[in-house]
Amino acid sequence: MNISTDIRIHIVGVGSPHGDDRLGWVAAGELRRSTGLAALPPPTLTIAERDRPGMDLLQGLEGLTALIVVDAVHAGLAPGTLHRLAGDEIGRAAGPLSSHGFGLVAALELGRVMGCLPPRVAVFGLEIADTGGEVLSPAVTAAMPGLVAAVEREVLDQISRAGADRGASARQDD
Repeated sequence: MNISTDIRIHIVGVGSPHGDDRLGWVAAGELRRSTGLAALPPPTLTIAERDRPGMDLLQGLEGLTALIVVDAVHAGLAPGTLHRLAGDEIGRAAGPLSSHGFGLVAALELGRVMGCLPPRVAVFGLEIADTGGEVLSPAVTAAMPGLVAAVEREVLDQISRAGADRGASARQDD
């Protein structure tokens, strides 16, 4: 795969050391080991973990093509349910999307208003069952491969879109 050096995608796994709330951290680790993403070296793809990102999430977004956030979700659905929000859907999320209170949705909405978000933002999460203990619940563990695969597809889609955007722009310049 020939990838332009100006494509920069950043994945942030949000979590804490407690039960299902650690899913963003676990997903980030799985994505680092992903054979589907192994051919994407920095700076094309970077992956980080954060604890309760809040305003810190808005730091270091300059020059990104896309931001993908992975976090635990409390939306009242069955544990392990996969969530994906992008663009305006993020700001319209009913109630707190993240288990981190102000953190995720408020920070992304503020970033949008301030104009500091990259052109493409997506949030992935799994509905969680338990925030206690030190391991993921069985429902979240079982859903993790689907979450990782969805994020992998999102990364590859973002690369394709960026390439198509660049091609369209070059044709307009001719």
